[in-house]
Amino acid sequence: MVGRKLTLEELPPVMLALSGIAGIGPMGIYRLFQGDFVIAIVDAVAVTGFALIAWSVYVKRAVRVPSICMAFVAITAAVTSVSIKGGSQIVWMYPALVALFYLMKPKEAAVAAVVSIAIVLPVIFDGRPVGESAAYLASFGVTICLSVAFAALTAEQRRELHAASLSDALTGVGNRRALDDTLDRAIAVAPRTDAPFVLIMLDIDHFKSVNDAHGHTIGDRVLAEIAQTILGHARPTDACFRAGGEEFVIVAGASSLVQAQKLAERLRIAITELEFPATGATSPFGVTASFGLAEHRAGETRDALYKRADDALYEAKRSGRNRLHISERTASLCGTATHEALMIEDTASTNDSTVEAAGVAS
Repeated sequence: MVGRKLTLEELPPVMLALSGIAGIGPMGIYRLFQGDFVIAIVDAVAVTGFALIAWSVYVKRAVRVPSICMAFVAITAAVTSVSIKGGSQIVWMYPALVALFYLMKPKEAAVAAVVSIAIVLPVIFDGRPVGESAAYLASFGVTICLSVAFAALTAEQRRELHAASLSDALTGVGNRRALDDTLDRAIAVAPRTDAPFVLIMLDIDHFKSVNDAHGHTIGDRVLAEIAQTILGHARPTDACFRAGGEEFVIVAGASSLVQAQKLAERLRIAITELEFPATGATSPFGVTASFGLAEHRAGETRDALYKRADDALYEAKRSGRNRLHISERTASLCGTATHEALMIEDTASTNDSTVEAAGVAS
């Protein structure tokens, strides 16, 4: 936890909280020494609130509720200061109004801004020329409009950056971080939904020789086309990721082991049918892939599930490549009938693919 990097969602509330502490803290100390105890207390409450909120975001990884709390603390502190000290504190309304639109949804921020301005209206018009009071109101309006525009822009940029951070640049499928997030969510909801899911791991056979013989440009094309092949065969409940190098992972949601095996076999065949331009040769070349499958078990962690699928993939490689292997500990839970179903499906497949399970020879 120490020294962890903030996410794009966590960054705005934490930075605003630290800015509030840096800006209000010294003023609170100054007011305390000046004997202005009431406002000093308001400043102390605001600084304490900002610190607690920043801590909550950093430690508990919560964003929505702490952001709303910080918006409330900021605008309440500003309104209280104006109400107690009068027009000399109006300048604090501007950063508070801006903060609202970075911490809350636009409609929520707009309502909070209007209510806050309405509360300080008596102070704005108290003993001031109409023109001066109107200037304050106009400047508040401009501040709100600019805040809306900038908040919308930065929100869109955060969404784009977040999407990019979860996507593999070469293939367009999810990256390892997205895979981990997806598995964590699937494991979290599994006890409530009782929906099975299977991890399908596939690795392109002898991919290094493809790069060595044809160059990395062709190798990148192989990766991209295989990713598209996976997406073309995936169901709406499936999610595809590039775990690294030439390894892809499919989280087959709402899927039994038999259904996932059928999907993997279709993909295996489809990959063998792909053709790629060969460097220095007239005829194209093809590739194959090996598959490892593991069905999630109740109470199983992400790392444990991933290791079982990886072990199954290694066994498929060891047994000759271009084939499927099912995690033995998964297969042992499926019963003889499931074993037979898997073997029947595999016998009907092409290219001598074999499905291996506990107690079943390839």
